[in-house]
Amino acid sequence: MDPLSATASVIAVLQLSSEVIKYINSASGATKERKRLREELRACENILQQLKDEADDSEGGKLWSETIKALEAPEAPLGRLWIALRKIEARLQSKDGIRKTLGSVEWPFHEKGIKEIYTTIEREKSLLELALANNSRKLLQEIKRTSDENKRQLVKLIQVIKRSSNESEGQFSELKYDLAILQDSQAGLHNGLDRLNRRQENRNLLEQRLTILNWLTPIDYVAQQSDFINRRQAGTGQWLLDSLEFKTWVEAEKQTLFCPGIPGAGKTIITSIVIEELLSHVENNQSMGVAYLYCDFRRQDEQKAEDLLVSLLKQLTQDWPSLPKSVKSLYDNHQKRHTRPSFNEISRTLQSIASLYSRIFIIVDALDECQLAGGCRAKFLSEIFNLQAECGLSLFTTSRFIPEIMERFKKSLSLEIRASEQDVRRYVDGHISHLPSFIGRCPDLQEEVKTGIVKVVDGMYAALVN
Repeated sequence: MDPLSATASVIAVLQLSSEVIKYINSASGATKERKRLREELRACENILQQLKDEADDSEGGKLWSETIKALEAPEAPLGRLWIALRKIEARLQSKDGIRKTLGSVEWPFHEKGIKEIYTTIEREKSLLELALANNSRKLLQEIKRTSDENKRQLVKLIQVIKRSSNESEGQFSELKYDLAILQDSQAGLHNGLDRLNRRQENRNLLEQRLTILNWLTPIDYVAQQSDFINRRQAGTGQWLLDSLEFKTWVEAEKQTLFCPGIPGAGKTIITSIVIEELLSHVENNQSMGVAYLYCDFRRQDEQKAEDLLVSLLKQLTQDWPSLPKSVKSLYDNHQKRHTRPSFNEISRTLQSIASLYSRIFIIVDALDECQLAGGCRAKFLSEIFNLQAECGLSLFTTSRFIPEIMERFKKSLSLEIRASEQDVRRYVDGHISHLPSFIGRCPDLQEEVKTGIVKVVDGMYAALVN
């Protein structure tokens, strides 16, 4: 196995862990258990990222491959961690934990099961840490053997490593695998020192980044977006992307596109289609940002005005390779006092982050489900409109036909969302195999069925899928 495939095995576990965390974030109930499990997995992700760095940096490809082979076998740490993660993922996707309409998940684990998972993850995490410690030790040994001329420098280097790995010093001899061989003694010395320093700096930055982003808010709408877009029948919603209103909204700054619709018209699926379209366009353009919210009346306790605003802040912040100073300052000011930022502080920081982009798209689904208590919806909307005036953001939002909301968007671009005849026909085409076989064999009868369904649906997509 070469270093590339070794890296791929680590990446695969990282990706699976990320998917499991999305499921955990979308769950309801068992708050303490979810929090602990999420923290354990994030700790594992940090270690896995370090393993990936080791693989990417290694010059002794064959020796590193042998180390990874030992870690990735089914009966070894990476293999067992993969199995544990798959077990969690499968359980969260089972009937007891099935994802509901807006991403809420019934927490499926009992006390005995969750303890088993904790024990498994902690055991594998400890072994992965030993592998990392072994890498540092072997690297020092190889540098030391290259030349006696570097003895003094090597002694200093050993002291540095001992200070950073005191707890693991006694465990180095337990592992039997080499990491890398440095080709040139003098160059190898400098490269080794630089590599260790750079690796430690990267680890610290990664840990700080994850800590601050999670401190802003643990809520993540990515899982919901993935769920909704996966429900889309291929080709549906294209009518909106091709509309003059949408094209005008995308091309011009400071524009708002308001898309009202009756209950069940498919507003949320259309929103997911818009989000996917925008993300595909800005994927390789760091100067453009996309942030989105899925409002849900069942989650109003975690969707107050401050919560919605800080979710937008987190999404726009995490797109940057390094955390902006304004976000670090916000964290530092409150972390030492164990306090949370105020609405105004979040607003100022969000404006600071928004100014880093040349263009920002904000998408809000189901604005009518944003809570009214304490003027939450009005407060949130006012702040978004202020941000639009200051930074020129483009706002896309959906809602039922609520007079109060309609009034706020009366001067905006508007396009009603309905289950179009074309979308209904595409949906039926994709599910024609579910109908009696004699319909599938008769094109004229299929057309008659489609025409009848279009009439019955009458703009309500929910009537088609329910």
